[in-house]
Amino acid sequence: MKQNDVITSNITVVFRLILDNPELELVPSMKMGDSAEWDSFVHINLIIALESEFDIEFDSEEIGSLLSVDQIVNAVTEKVFEKSRF
Repeated sequence: MKQNDVITSNITVVFRLILDNPELELVPSMKMGDSAEWDSFVHINLIIALESEFDIEFDSEEIGSLLSVDQIVNAVTEKVFEKSRF
Protein backbone atom coordinates (compact mmCIF):
# COMPACT_ATOMS: atom_id res chain seq x y z
CA MET A 1 0.00 0.00 0.00
CA LYS A 2 1.42 3.38 -1.00
CA GLN A 3 1.88 6.11 1.60
CA ASN A 4 -0.79 8.27 -0.10
CA ASP A 5 -3.27 5.39 0.25
CA VAL A 6 -2.41 4.99 3.94
CA ILE A 7 -2.89 8.73 4.52
CA THR A 8 -6.25 8.73 2.72
CA SER A 9 -7.34 5.64 4.64
CA ASN A 10 -6.42 7.25 7.98
CA ILE A 11 -8.23 10.46 7.00
CA THR A 12 -11.33 8.38 6.23
CA VAL A 13 -11.14 6.78 9.67
CA VAL A 14 -10.95 10.23 11.31
CA PHE A 15 -13.91 11.52 9.29
CA ARG A 16 -15.98 8.45 10.18
CA LEU A 17 -15.18 8.84 13.86
CA ILE A 18 -15.79 12.60 14.10
CA LEU A 19 -18.91 12.55 11.90
CA ASP A 20 -20.13 9.44 13.76
CA ASN A 21 -20.79 7.63 10.48
CA PRO A 22 -18.91 4.30 10.19
CA GLU A 23 -20.19 3.78 6.64
CA LEU A 24 -19.03 7.17 5.32
CA GLU A 25 -17.27 7.04 1.96
CA LEU A 26 -15.21 10.13 1.26
CA VAL A 27 -15.52 11.75 -2.14
CA PRO A 28 -12.92 14.38 -3.14
CA SER A 29 -15.63 16.93 -4.00
CA MET A 30 -17.42 16.55 -0.64
CA LYS A 31 -17.44 19.89 1.20
CA MET A 32 -18.19 21.23 4.63
CA GLY A 33 -21.91 21.96 4.66
CA ASP A 34 -22.78 19.22 2.15
CA SER A 35 -24.22 17.24 5.06
CA ALA A 36 -25.79 18.32 8.32
CA GLU A 37 -23.08 16.42 10.20
CA TRP A 38 -20.21 18.51 8.78
CA ASP A 39 -20.76 22.03 10.09
CA SER A 40 -18.20 24.60 11.25
CA PHE A 41 -18.02 23.19 14.78
CA VAL A 42 -17.43 19.65 13.53
CA HIS A 43 -14.91 21.04 11.03
CA ILE A 44 -12.72 22.32 13.87
CA ASN A 45 -12.97 18.93 15.57
CA LEU A 46 -11.97 17.24 12.31
CA ILE A 47 -8.91 19.46 11.95
CA ILE A 48 -7.87 18.87 15.58
CA ALA A 49 -8.29 15.11 15.14
CA LEU A 50 -6.29 15.14 11.90
CA GLU A 51 -3.51 17.17 13.52
CA SER A 52 -3.38 14.62 16.33
CA GLU A 53 -3.55 11.59 14.03
CA PHE A 54 -0.73 12.77 11.78
CA ASP A 55 1.26 14.85 14.30
CA ILE A 56 0.98 17.97 12.14
CA GLU A 57 -0.30 21.52 12.66
CA PHE A 58 -2.39 23.86 10.56
CA ASP A 59 -2.41 27.60 11.11
CA SER A 60 -5.71 29.48 11.20
CA GLU A 61 -5.38 30.62 7.57
CA GLU A 62 -4.89 27.02 6.42
CA ILE A 63 -7.86 25.82 8.49
CA GLY A 64 -10.07 28.40 6.82
CA SER A 65 -9.09 27.14 3.38
CA LEU A 66 -9.60 23.42 4.05
CA LEU A 67 -13.23 23.23 3.01
CA SER A 68 -13.36 20.04 0.93
CA VAL A 69 -12.16 16.47 1.30
CA ASP A 70 -9.79 17.00 -1.63
CA GLN A 71 -8.22 20.09 -0.02
CA ILE A 72 -7.87 18.29 3.31
CA VAL A 73 -6.28 15.18 1.78
CA ASN A 74 -3.82 17.31 -0.21
CA ALA A 75 -2.89 19.49 2.78
CA VAL A 76 -2.41 16.55 5.15
CA THR A 77 -0.35 14.66 2.55
CA GLU A 78 1.83 17.71 1.93
CA LYS A 79 2.45 18.25 5.66
CA VAL A 80 3.24 14.58 6.26
CA PHE A 81 5.75 14.56 3.39
CA GLU A 82 7.31 17.86 4.56
CA LYS A 83 7.73 16.41 8.03
CA SER A 84 9.28 13.19 6.72
CA ARG A 85 11.91 15.08 4.71
CA PHE A 86 13.62 16.38 7.85
